[in-house]
Amino acid sequence: MLLGCTHLFYYPNKDRTYFNPADFALSPEDVWIKSGEEKIHGWWFASHETPAKGTVLFFHGNAENLSSHYMSMGWLPDSGYNYLIIDYPGYGKSTGEPTPLGCVQAGRDALNWIRKEKDPNPIIYGQSLGGNVALRVAEEEKATGKIRALVLDSTFPSYQKIARGKLSKSWVTWILQPLTYVLISDSGSPKDLKSISPIPTLVFHGQLDQVVEPEYGDMLFTQLNEPKKFISVPEAQHGQVFWVAQGKYRQDFLQFLSDNKGENK
Repeated sequence: MLLGCTHLFYYPNKDRTYFNPADFALSPEDVWIKSGEEKIHGWWFASHETPAKGTVLFFHGNAENLSSHYMSMGWLPDSGYNYLIIDYPGYGKSTGEPTPLGCVQAGRDALNWIRKEKDPNPIIYGQSLGGNVALRVAEEEKATGKIRALVLDSTFPSYQKIARGKLSKSWVTWILQPLTYVLISDSGSPKDLKSISPIPTLVFHGQLDQVVEPEYGDMLFTQLNEPKKFISVPEAQHGQVFWVAQGKYRQDFLQFLSDNKGENK
């Protein structure tokens, strides 16, 4: 019943700063990006190496704001990469209200800001709900410019599919599954995952994930065309891929980027 409307996928917080970057010896630059009628706020973290090895655009999950998500990539500047994390409309300092298409548009505008101002061939990384945003952005922007690589962490291919899957878990809500096709919009989900090729795509999924279950990572990977790579993370729950196994999967991520330096469309 709680999944009765698409807007209930979003749990923004506008007022709270969860973790101050200064406490972790990080000093991001505030970035403001025009997106339709809205102003999208982001933090730009510059590489500690010059020149940088690349630039990552980070789409975060569905709760809180960028100040609770940026640390997932906080180790990237020491590894030689820039990254930009943005807040969707209605999150943090960004204006407006979150909607599937509004989040996608903000993502497209952030990508094009990076292409124009910083790096013509950026990498897109999306975690959880941000992975769905990343997929649609890559799908729509592939023809307009270069995308070096796409990395998807613990995400899902469709709002309707994950809502239906959640309802199927309980005998109380099982009968409500058909309502997802009426009450849940897939307007912001990718339309054709195969069309993302030939952008090199890496899919991570924690096998202990109880928020976005591993079956969604499998479903997503199956629908993608080559070139693609899947990394199963046996010890990770939701959002833990880069925090388990002494950072092993950070190295896998960096190796994937190193292996894919070409200019892809």
